[in-house]
Amino acid sequence: MITLASVIDQFQDDFLSEYQNRLRPNQISALHAIKRCRTQMSPVMQVNCADCDYQTFVPHSCGHRNCPHCQHHDCQQWIERQVQRQVPADYFMNTFTLPAQLRPLAKQNPRLVYSMMFDCAWATLQSFSKNDKQLRGDPGAITVLHTH
Repeated sequence: MITLASVIDQFQDDFLSEYQNRLRPNQISALHAIKRCRTQMSPVMQVNCADCDYQTFVPHSCGHRNCPHCQHHDCQQWIERQVQRQVPADYFMNTFTLPAQLRPLAKQNPRLVYSMMFDCAWATLQSFSKNDKQLRGDPGAITVLHTH
C-alpha cells in the first residue's frame, strides 16, 4: 500500500523547490512530521510481551493533526460521536466559498477573515430559513473550514 510518507519522500524536493516560498511554517512542519511518521527516521519505543521475553522496537507516530495515518482513529471516533448527536431531521450540506479576490486577505488575516465568513454564512442560513415557508424551523449547523 502506498503511504503519504512515501509520496512526500519521492516528491518533496521538487515540491519545495516550486512552492517553498508560498508555504506557511505550519505547512512545512506538517510535511516533515508526516514524512517521518512511523518510519526509521522517527524515534522508537521498546515493546515487551507480557507472556514471554520477546522485545521489539517500534517507531513512534508523529501525532500531527494533519497526518492521516495518525488521526484516522480520532477522526472515526469524532464521526461516530457526531452521528449519535443527530436529531431526527433533514440534513443538508451547504458550501460557502471565499471569493478568489479575498484569498490574499485571508492568507494575511486568517482568523479574522474566516470568522467573518462563518458569521456571514450563518446569517444567510438563518435568513433563508426564516423567509422560506416550507422550511418552518430554526436551522442548526456543524461548520467545517476547508482550506487549500
